[in-house]
Amino acid sequence: MIVIALHGFTRGPQHLAALADACSSRGWSCIRPQVAPRWFSVRMNSRRHLDELAAELARVCAGQPVVIAGHSAGAASGSWIGMRLLEVGIDLRGLVYIDGNDSPNHLIEMAWPSLETVPIRAVLAPPSPCNRQGRLAAYLDEHRPGSYDVIPGSGHGDIEIRESAIYRRACGDDSSAETKAAVLAAVVDAIAELAGSTSCCG
Repeated sequence: MIVIALHGFTRGPQHLAALADACSSRGWSCIRPQVAPRWFSVRMNSRRHLDELAAELARVCAGQPVVIAGHSAGAASGSWIGMRLLEVGIDLRGLVYIDGNDSPNHLIEMAWPSLETVPIRAVLAPPSPCNRQGRLAAYLDEHRPGSYDVIPGSGHGDIEIRESAIYRRACGDDSSAETKAAVLAAVVDAIAELAGSTSCCG
């Protein structure tokens, strides 16, 4: 199985190293593409750019089951990419939103009709400025109830494991090492659950 791990806005593939290591320990391949360079992060919202990235990923993932895990803005990019992978017949087992956000051009909302039968799991932090005060949780309550867990005391950047001043300043993150480990474990468990899925939503 292949896990496509997508970083968030102003971040990069290296920030998901702990997730990649956890995937490897489960025997899964983990692809961490550079969704957009840090100096041009708005490219994460470009449908044309994401279409090109999806085409590249489709070639790499052909014939393999796939789970997409997107952190923050990577959840929106992952939704659009997931829609495109489905269109070319990739066996998309599901999407994991890691304290995700929709993009300003509403990529999650636009892709949503195509994701109707795709299982979705979300691992969320409590409301904060960096998750738009829990807006994705409200969206999932309406469109896919029961699809997410909120990790008490967790922060927006906890999946990155390493301490980051940007998350402390912008998001108010102040998580313990144990809480960060709990977030990582919850994400890996969500991926494992989806890896066994074959169809239908949940």
